[in-house]
Amino acid sequence: MEEKDNDVIRSAVINKAISYIFDHIEEDITVDDVANHCCYSKYHLMRMFKEHTDEALYQFIKRVRLERSAWRLKVEKGKSISEIGADYGYSSSNFATAFKKHLNLSPADFRKKSEQMVQQSSFSHGISMDELEEAEKLITIEQLPEYLVVYERKKGNYHDLPEEWCRFIKKYEHLSSDSTLYIEATIDDPSITDENRCMYELCQTISPECLTQKENSGLLTHTFEGGKYAVYHFKGFPQFLFMVYQEIFCRWLSKTGNKLDDRPIFDIYRNVQEDGYMGIDICFPLK
Repeated sequence: MEEKDNDVIRSAVINKAISYIFDHIEEDITVDDVANHCCYSKYHLMRMFKEHTDEALYQFIKRVRLERSAWRLKVEKGKSISEIGADYGYSSSNFATAFKKHLNLSPADFRKKSEQMVQQSSFSHGISMDELEEAEKLITIEQLPEYLVVYERKKGNYHDLPEEWCRFIKKYEHLSSDSTLYIEATIDDPSITDENRCMYELCQTISPECLTQKENSGLLTHTFEGGKYAVYHFKGFPQFLFMVYQEIFCRWLSKTGNKLDDRPIFDIYRNVQEDGYMGIDICFPLK
């Protein structure tokens, strides 16, 4: 049995399953599809998934599908509710029923109240999006390279990130060099997902030579694809980060006509000072 510690999802198989679900969530994937992708029996994988995530595999797929649809209702204001529901395999009536059961609001009410919900989140720190209307002045459109990283995927509360980063950096410092970058991918939106069950990845860039250590070390690696990104050059204290994200999601994208593609959003840490002041490039993949 592989170790599970402090909500780190250590199993390579379970991480492979989660990545497959994220990559194919708009398709009509089943537990059988995930098991076939991982080359495991369905029942063995289901037992492992529950053990490592404290969530049933079928329920995880359903939850991610509904929470991704909620995020798109907030971000893609020009797309109808029925179109978004259909993207996840729901008829209009089934989508409304499933959505309300999970999020306690109808899709229409969620769309109307999404900004209000953002500003009521514990991550808003009393900051409104109106205070961030100058966001576009800090955004550049860039072609980024790909980044090969060693990573840990965790499920927990984003408020714990500073402590988790200290532990992560110490653990992998033997793989660092002068050119090492630290990258974070916060996968869930805590104004939608239970803030204690949000998934995130802590990552450190590594050289291809480090892959020779992978078989014997248990390292988990993946690559962030390069290409076109909107890069928000953030400088400030971390309590502003959540609202910066929401400003991009809720306003900047629709105002500029830019659209996100399916690559993950990630942050590159450029500078962190002892008082918490930081410089971060927040990278949004664009079509």
